[in-house]
Amino acid sequence: MFRKLIMVSLSVLLLSSSFVFSSSISANAQSTNQELKPQPRTLILTASGDLDGTFVPYYEKADIPGLETGYIDLHYHSFNTGFVDGDHAYLTIELPREFSTLAKQASFKENISGTMQRKGLLGDRTFTITQDDLTVSGTRIAVKIPRELWIISGEIMADISINYGNVQKNYPIRLVQNNSEGFLFKSALRRSMAPWDPIQYPLLGTNSDTWQSPYTTAYWE
Repeated sequence: MFRKLIMVSLSVLLLSSSFVFSSSISANAQSTNQELKPQPRTLILTASGDLDGTFVPYYEKADIPGLETGYIDLHYHSFNTGFVDGDHAYLTIELPREFSTLAKQASFKENISGTMQRKGLLGDRTFTITQDDLTVSGTRIAVKIPRELWIISGEIMADISINYGNVQKNYPIRLVQNNSEGFLFKSALRRSMAPWDPIQYPLLGTNSDTWQSPYTTAYWE
């Protein structure tokens, strides 16, 4: 009986040791794979970001054939020096707080479209912004930019159109409040943070900018 108890104990000990050893090998292999996987590296020395736009208020009475209203068209351009090696970037647009109710409607994201141009080491690339590239959180729109690869200098240009009139026409009340000073839009360009990269705080300049519309209402009076 005593011998049987010892054999059972030894068997449990061996199984436990085997499990710990296997887990250790698996963890080491995963760590090695992560080390072998190329890591993005980014260093931004100087940065400049410019945001401009146009605003077409929504005509909320009878439809006029061929008349397009209720549009916000934003144009963003950034020029950076330094280098980017395989890093992701996100262009974020912060809408005015007056658009918070409209931006929460399910159809809002569907009415955002645009194009993006990226200049880098492998040449220029222009692509259409898809729904998969867009994330809407509150009044913030984030546009995902494919991995970049450039050295010395790189540029990103974006044209984004927001057809808010297509959302507003589904509601009998106005979703956007007036602003006596005009509507303020904010833009920023963010890249994935490598451990040693001062990318959020370039040595000179910034990728952020603001644009204020000349209109104080989103509707034709």
